[in-house]
Amino acid sequence: MRVLHSLLCVGLLAGCSPWSSEPPAHPTLTRVAGVPFYPQEGFRCGPAAMAMVLDWSGLFVKPAALEAHFFSLKDPRKTLAETANRYGRLAYPIAGTNAMLTELAAGHPVVVVQNLGVDSAPVWNCAVAVGFDKAQNQILVHAGDQAAKRMSVRLFERLWADTDNWGLVVLRPGELPAAARQPDYVKAAYNLERSGRYWEAVLAYDAGLALWPNDPDTLMGLGSSLYLLGDPRGAAEAYRAASVVAPDPSPASAALAQIATELAQRSETVAAADKPLPPPLARPTRTGQRLKETTR
Repeated sequence: MRVLHSLLCVGLLAGCSPWSSEPPAHPTLTRVAGVPFYPQEGFRCGPAAMAMVLDWSGLFVKPAALEAHFFSLKDPRKTLAETANRYGRLAYPIAGTNAMLTELAAGHPVVVVQNLGVDSAPVWNCAVAVGFDKAQNQILVHAGDQAAKRMSVRLFERLWADTDNWGLVVLRPGELPAAARQPDYVKAAYNLERSGRYWEAVLAYDAGLALWPNDPDTLMGLGSSLYLLGDPRGAAEAYRAASVVAPDPSPASAALAQIATELAQRSETVAAADKPLPPPLARPTRTGQRLKETTR
């Protein structure tokens, strides 16, 4: 009977294993180092969870300083991402246990939102996944008043299901998620730009070029952020590179034409005042090198 049970488990893995995803490359036991714990008192789970990952990323922000951003008891996923951007951090969304395990194995904590209530009356709770124990079928979570609380993977996934197994990785600009996907990453970098964090967006786009050196969306985003940062020459380099690799070069060409007009007008103004043009802003070394390689 034991042999028969083992064979059934092999044939019906999804039914016998508590893990919905269990890639063999993941270690058996993982605990992300350096993630502080803040007790989640009352309805302060959102500020506490965000403070934990911001602190881990190198920004010390007390939960109380974040409370104003979490003014609603509605699903806090959007607020979590926007708050991370506001503090100059890349907010990269993930979906599913497999993606979460990959990030945890890479040393990245993951903010999750779980429903502690029922579908008709949800009670959203923000927590921070900080590790997993595959041998014990458990996820380690900073939640409530307990650090590294051990939760069975079945319970964790059941509470997590109502947010479509959504998670958020909060990183310093220039760092890459462990399993970055181009569309999601470019959107995350763009959200930094949209939040007015232009320099951080430049760093994020530059890191993206390490994975997708000829990606027109990443190059266009880099050009936009450099332009908004006040570096039209740098923006022109990025747009020029995008025009070479984009299936439709017209957006990049239009941006180049606009910058050329602006620089010409500026040159005329500066010449009239008999002053030299200001030098371009110093940018990450990698950006300039990659742009040169793209345009060769």
